[in-house]
Amino acid sequence: MKFEFLPNEILFQCFQYLIAPDVFYSFDQLNFRFFKLIRDTSLYLNFSQMKKSLFNHFCRIILLNSEIKQKIIYLQLSNDGTNGQIEYFLSLYSINTFLNLRSLSLIELKENNIKQLLSILPFLSNLYSFSFTGTLKEFIINDCKVRFGHLILLLKYTPNLKIFSIFIMSDIYMSDGIRWQKLIESSLKYLTIFKFYFQEKKSENLTEKLNKFQQFQNDFWHKQHQWYTNLEIYTRTSTIYTIPYEKDNYKLTCNTNKHGYLWKKNSNVFDNVKILTLTPRLIATNWKCYFKNVESLILKRHSYEHYDDDDDDEHETNIMSTEIKLFRTIINLSNIKHLTIDGQFYLTSSLLLDLLKELPNVSSLKIDEEQLMKIFDTIELRKYLNKNIKKLEIFSPTCFDERIFLNKINTLFSQVFPNIEQFTCDYMKQVDDLLVILNECSKLSIIKCKAISKSVNSWIQINASKLDVYLDFKEVDDETDDDDYDYDDDEDESDYDDDDDDEDESDYDDEDDYDYDEEQKRRSLLNGDLI
Repeated sequence: MKFEFLPNEILFQCFQYLIAPDVFYSFDQLNFRFFKLIRDTSLYLNFSQMKKSLFNHFCRIILLNSEIKQKIIYLQLSNDGTNGQIEYFLSLYSINTFLNLRSLSLIELKENNIKQLLSILPFLSNLYSFSFTGTLKEFIINDCKVRFGHLILLLKYTPNLKIFSIFIMSDIYMSDGIRWQKLIESSLKYLTIFKFYFQEKKSENLTEKLNKFQQFQNDFWHKQHQWYTNLEIYTRTSTIYTIPYEKDNYKLTCNTNKHGYLWKKNSNVFDNVKILTLTPRLIATNWKCYFKNVESLILKRHSYEHYDDDDDDEHETNIMSTEIKLFRTIINLSNIKHLTIDGQFYLTSSLLLDLLKELPNVSSLKIDEEQLMKIFDTIELRKYLNKNIKKLEIFSPTCFDERIFLNKINTLFSQVFPNIEQFTCDYMKQVDDLLVILNECSKLSIIKCKAISKSVNSWIQINASKLDVYLDFKEVDDETDDDDYDYDDDEDESDYDDDDDDEDESDYDDEDDYDYDEEQKRRSLLNGDLI
């Protein structure tokens, strides 16, 4: 039986497995029956990381067929790399006209849109993804500074709290198990789930720290609530956390004194970890826990590493083939999709190739610019990167001779990375560099830059509407002209997570607001132009 002869009920079910723009692109002009069917089916719209041309095309369809808005039940928009997609969509339509919308997801929503969103939500009577309750049942504190005394005052106003999670850098009082027990028994009687991560500077000796850790090991914690904890003591910090480990990132080094209830082989302690920072030269061969869900692996040279050879030898590799083989004993390597090689972590072309072969599903690579220029000249490695890498990020944490990069940029993108779909860099100085990337990488959908020169910005303003690529940048370098820019004098370097104290800190970049001529964009969209 041909697909077009299937009954409507089956076709409706088939459409649910496709994103709405693909449904309209495939069936809209087929015949009158499909023209009507696709306008009668419930639509799921996920615009995050969608090609700009497809996003614009479907926005134009909605503008020309306003009844489609009543069929949209799921909508996801994203400002992550899309140059203000949320703001642009809201400039075309009012969300409160999507009367049957059940789920709304806005990724990286800017602060100036929150008031607008709050005024819209009451009109979305079918929306179930946003909920408001009369009494607070769940409370999460993440990456902020708070004193235990202030926290006690706050929690006494939440007597119905059932779930409490707190992940912070703290003072020595926050990891006091006796005070927590008294607070829970007196003010949080309905609390059933308590997750915490307390990291503090190591101001106590080992005995004092172990005595404090024992406060979390009595019957109140274990028998009454089944709350278990681990203690890790580093060179300068110590951490007490509930298990399973709740944070999505973890740093694995061998200079860690570990104590806890569930340090057992094949336990699920670290099942929530998605990002693992690893120092291979220091990895302990008797490590018992297993990271089965890691998606991003970061290789980093630890600041306290000591070698028998001269530490100043910049060409000394920080990993050996035997250590690469050891990875599989503690990590599910087949699950890793993203690899980051720290700027001070050096490895040869052959070792990088060996490493990538152990990571069969890695499609995203973040690497230092200088190191990349030194290792990509191996033919076999070129072929591997060409075939497998879809996302490339090049960073420049140190001063680097720009001429080396410029001399090799054509080879880099024509022979090594022509199949990338996303490219990220710190600074785009030359228009010619941008043109090489656009010409050689036909599958590219997003280019992200932390900063661009004035000449590149001028070119983008003139030509962006002709491109099927999102150009996402955070600032324009107004202080220097293109020809005057000097990396050696650049003191405003980008911050990277060079956490040498084994502290898990998160950096959040506030994106700049984007300004649009709303009416002109609407007209351009109706005329079929790209933005």
